[in-house]
Amino acid sequence: MLKKYNMHIFIAIVAVLTAYDLLNWDGISIVRKLVNLFAVLGVLHEIEEKYWPGGFHKLMLKKFEINADDFDVESANFAVFVFWMVYLALGYIGANMVFFFLMTIVLSIFEAFIHTAGIKIHNLNKPYTPGMVTAWLMAIAAIYSVIRLNGIAAPIDYLIAIVLFVVSFAILASRIWSSAGITRKDMFEKIRQ
Repeated sequence: MLKKYNMHIFIAIVAVLTAYDLLNWDGISIVRKLVNLFAVLGVLHEIEEKYWPGGFHKLMLKKFEINADDFDVESANFAVFVFWMVYLALGYIGANMVFFFLMTIVLSIFEAFIHTAGIKIHNLNKPYTPGMVTAWLMAIAAIYSVIRLNGIAAPIDYLIAIVLFVVSFAILASRIWSSAGITRKDMFEKIRQ
């Protein structure tokens, strides 16, 4: 059930957290407010990435010559759902440990970069990949967040966030590739092509 309805569950969780935060707006920290902003943007990003013309995963399948019938979309989407839930939970629970939230900042900048680079990578005729608009909205929100967190986040927080992002994103990528029946070794070979 979680695999099949993870997008619905993601939307419901973010809606409840947003409603709660709006009711308690004056009493929550700036980090918590920013986590909620990224939760809403995350939902919008996943909707655009998965359902806007064709979806980003279809571009990736085509690029890496993977048969769509060999791709377990539900498992891949579930891995992304778990990824977002962990990021949001860490941001909410660890609001005093700002590096947890900064992982989302790093993710947002990476998303804007990869969706923009995807235009060239996939040899697209139009300057758009599914998910690019919301990825850039997240990147703009990330820049705003860095400005707002000036004096709260130390350089070491950014370093920890980058390391945690790289590790967590590598785990996510590995789960998604395994949903397509590709081993880690095959993945690196396909990336080099």
